[in-house]
Amino acid sequence: MSKTYPSRPGLPPASTASTVSLVPAIAGVSRLVNTSAAQGLGIIRRMGVALLMLGIPVCATAQLIERDHFFRVFSPDKSPPTAQLSRDGFLSWNLSATGGTYVIERAPSMASTGWLHYARGLSTNEQTSVQVVHTNPPPGFRFIPGGRFTMGDILSDHTVAKPVHQVFVSPFFLLAHEVTTAELAEVFQWAYENQLVRIADNFINDLKGTNLVRLGAVSSELRFATNRIGLRRPDRSMYPGNHTTWFGAVTYCNFLSMMHGLNPSYDLDNWTCNFTNRGYRLPTESEWEYAARGGAEGRRFTWHDSDTITHAQANYRSSTNNVYDISPTRGYHPDNASNIPSSSPVGSFAMNHFGLYDMCGNVWEWVWDWWDRYPAAYQINPTGPATGRHRIFRGGAWKTTAERVTNASRYISARPESTVEDVGFRIALPLPEAGSRP
Repeated sequence: MSKTYPSRPGLPPASTASTVSLVPAIAGVSRLVNTSAAQGLGIIRRMGVALLMLGIPVCATAQLIERDHFFRVFSPDKSPPTAQLSRDGFLSWNLSATGGTYVIERAPSMASTGWLHYARGLSTNEQTSVQVVHTNPPPGFRFIPGGRFTMGDILSDHTVAKPVHQVFVSPFFLLAHEVTTAELAEVFQWAYENQLVRIADNFINDLKGTNLVRLGAVSSELRFATNRIGLRRPDRSMYPGNHTTWFGAVTYCNFLSMMHGLNPSYDLDNWTCNFTNRGYRLPTESEWEYAARGGAEGRRFTWHDSDTITHAQANYRSSTNNVYDISPTRGYHPDNASNIPSSSPVGSFAMNHFGLYDMCGNVWEWVWDWWDRYPAAYQINPTGPATGRHRIFRGGAWKTTAERVTNASRYISARPESTVEDVGFRIALPLPEAGSRP
């Protein structure tokens, strides 16, 4: 039986937009005028008169020369904006009036039919500027543009992902993949050599005795031997780390910050986070969901083109329980079913629109927040409740079925000291300054 899903919020399709455009300065294109040497951009002005008369939102399109992507912005104005894209990645445009929602879309070429939502927000004055590209992200990290999004489950798959509400997230960096076994071993070996952790009862512990990483389980990825924290199975260096407690994930972030000369984000005495520090940290739950959606509104999974899932798209356990699970193979992923654990190397599946791998399946990922029901009100950079009993992990895993690997799915009953074979994490890094407005 087919199921009808609610309509998604959005804008008119790209073909209905007017055509005020910015394109790169290309030799031999005679229509380019007002080329800016400082920005490396050429400007073409063309008027879609009929469309403007109908009041359809104006669109501006731009490309940053250092990146092979075009951007266009839908604004609430009914007159063509003047838009430009600077070398440091800020898309700016002028408005004749304040207020209203803008939407930025991205595509690989001007002629592309694959324009995809990238970010949206509120125009608050006569000129809006949004950072859409970062020209020098840290190695392995992706720039996540700031903006508003609809958080929660509008498709009614999960009662714990209610109420649906609006959230603004500032720009940040997020690791493109889950933290690997090799990365986990390297950081905790550094901590061991610097007498910041100890080994006790098959766990890596901090000096207070807090369990950080379990070493003794059959499915543990790490082991301790001959004074070294290393891989239990050396051929799994690119698999996601597992059996890490929430405390272990937070401690890993601090140790990595120390290794890289950054100011750590966490106070490990009381397990609080200073979000103004520029050290590594776990993403908040809202940052995680915003990044997983990759700019798309209302999609079930991390890809933009469908609300169904198969083993070609993610490492999860397929079943007949959900009409949107249409995989021709059932059960555990056939490429990994015989592995212990049955995770897959990070980056084995296509990345989402923000360049992130495995936001759907493979291993669950710890986030910062304590569990609570969502508020109904609009939120700006929420960090969750101040206290609680259970921390949250997101994204589903190789041993969970399709309803658990959706963008909105929340695992809400994990104690922070829990260690599980299908739970890992990825890390975030703040930008020096915000690149868009709430």
